[in-house]
Formats: sequence, C-alpha cells, structure tokens
Amino acid sequence: MPRPVSPASDIAVLAVGMDNRKLALLRMAFRLHHSMRYRLLESPSGEHAPDLAIVDVDSPVGWQAWEDFRIRHPTLPALIVAATPPERPPAVTLAKPLRVESLFLQLQAALRSVPVAEPTPATAPAPRPEPTAAPAPPPAAPSISIARFDPRRGLLGATTRLARQARPALLLADGRPLLWLRPDRALAQCLQPAEQLRELCRQDAPALQAQAADASAGGLNQPLPALLWQLAIWSSQGRLPAGIGADTPLRLRQWPNLTRLAALPDATRLSALLTKTPATLRIIVRLLRVDPEHACTFLAAAHALGLLDWNSEAPALKVISSAPVRPDPTQPGTVAPERAGFLSRLLQRVSRL
Repeated sequence: MPRPVSPASDIAVLAVGMDNRKLALLRMAFRLHHSMRYRLLESPSGEHAPDLAIVDVDSPVGWQAWEDFRIRHPTLPALIVAATPPERPPAVTLAKPLRVESLFLQLQAALRSVPVAEPTPATAPAPRPEPTAAPAPPPAAPSISIARFDPRRGLLGATTRLARQARPALLLADGRPLLWLRPDRALAQCLQPAEQLRELCRQDAPALQAQAADASAGGLNQPLPALLWQLAIWSSQGRLPAGIGADTPLRLRQWPNLTRLAALPDATRLSALLTKTPATLRIIVRLLRVDPEHACTFLAAAHALGLLDWNSEAPALKVISSAPVRPDPTQPGTVAPERAGFLSRLLQRVSRL
C-alpha cells in the first residue's frame, strides 16, 4: 500500500555529498515549493528521521558517498544526482544541470514508493511464528581476478623513459633501428613493422639499446602520445599496471584525445566516469558493466600518457554492494505549464546544483 502524502505534510530530505552552495540552493527551492513542505536535513538524527535523501556523487569522494549512505540507511528511498549518470545506476539518477520540476516530481514518486505496514486488528489472535529461512546476505563485492605487469620494463618502459627526455633519441633492438623519437616535438617514427613492435611488447626484457639521434634524421609520421598509447595496449594484454589494486581510488586528470588514439572498448564511458569522480576498478566494473580486462587495458594506456592519478595509501573505496531502493516507475501527474515556468524563472541558479 503506498504511503499517503498530505499536502500539508512536513517531509524531511537528507542531503548527502553536498557543499554549502548546493545546500543553500536546495533550501531556496524547498521554500518556494508550496504544495508540499520540504525540510532539508544535513545530517540524520533520532529526533528528525529523514523521509528520503538526495545523494550527490560528484563530490571529492565520488561514489563512496552513496556507498556510505546506503550502509547507514539500507531502506531509505533516495535520488542520485550526477553530471554523468552511469548506465545502470543503483537508484533513480537525475543528470545535472537539474530541472526543478523534474526534481520535485521524482521526490514525490520516491515518497509514493515507500510501503507501510497494514494495521492488524486488535482482536486477531497472534499468529504462531513459523520457522523461516535465514535472509540472504547482501550481495558481495564482485570478485575480480587481476594480472599485473610492470610498465617500467620492456619496450614500453624504454620508450617512456626516452619520451621524457628533451633530446632526439634512437631506440634499437638487437642492433637494428626500431624507433626514432623527437620528444621536443611530441613526434615519433616506427622503423620496423607493427607486428615486430607488438612481439617485443610481449617480452619482459628484450635486448634494447638507446642512443642519441640526429634531429634531422628520418621522417616523423606519428604523434608520440599515440605511440605510447599503442605500446601500452600491446604490453598490458588485459593486465593492470603494477602498484594499482582492485580497491585503489583512480581518476583521470583529463580526457584522452580518443580521436587520435587507437580504439579501445568502452574508452569513452571509462573516460567520462573517471574524469568526473574517483573510482576503483571494482566500482568501474560494477557501475559500467565492462570487461575487467578492457578496463585494465584502458588504465594501462592512460597511465602511459601520464593521465592516471592514484594514491595507493588512500583509504580504499568500497564497491556499491547494497540493494537499490527504486521509486515507483509510474510518473505522477505533470506540473501545470504556468507553474513550471514560474519555478524555472525564479530558480535558474538551481539548474547548476
């Protein structure tokens, strides 16, 4: 039976992961909504229990805010707000910038989805307890089997070290020219077929020698970042760079220029997530439903370009393992156009919440 919502009811909304600016904008929106009285809670208390929650996952802790919230409130209905909603979110997710009308419609839908216990007649005899099976434990974090490789070794490691120097260099394999690098111009030239480079990337310790090169020698035909990206793909083979664990928080410093780099499965979705919020490999696999080997290859390629940030000593981010609490998919009645336009004009600033 859906929970009745009275127009005069006082509804406590718990805000999670929001800074003072976003809290102030929410208060403004709630004050201007007269059909239902919303009250903002910054922290739950026994005296004022929240009726529902809004969780912002674009804070510095990212999706850890949702995980901590769901552990403390396993059954409380909630909405998620995110700049880039995942493909399979654990609850109804509103994309930023928020529309005021959509926010209030989803809040009302979340309230209507909360079940309430039916009253039991006082004269009815107490039923005899029947033995029941123990409740199923909450879903465990996904088990991920991870192989690792050392990006400092092999052809990838040697090329990366030369790319960090300012002077032109020639890399040889068994005495034969292999790569000509111009780090000062971010350009390179492959002097052997791609299949030979790929085979060398599979070797942990190939016979490589580096020497200074003439700045005018050869013809530069490949961007150096594209070469490093490709060598990292061949070296990774679905493995994760050494030093990164399944629960290590990861983040991209910026989007890789995917139009100029070798294509990788799910590269766009991975870039969108990791440029917005820190996430672990477990969270990435759980949220995006990507193959772990594809994710590891992408992380290795991003690491080769110096785009990947991580801190092995940071507290581990837990995977979202709690069962989602979803509002009723049935949408409530639409807001009158006059009312919607009035709220939108008054609360333009809320659109950037």
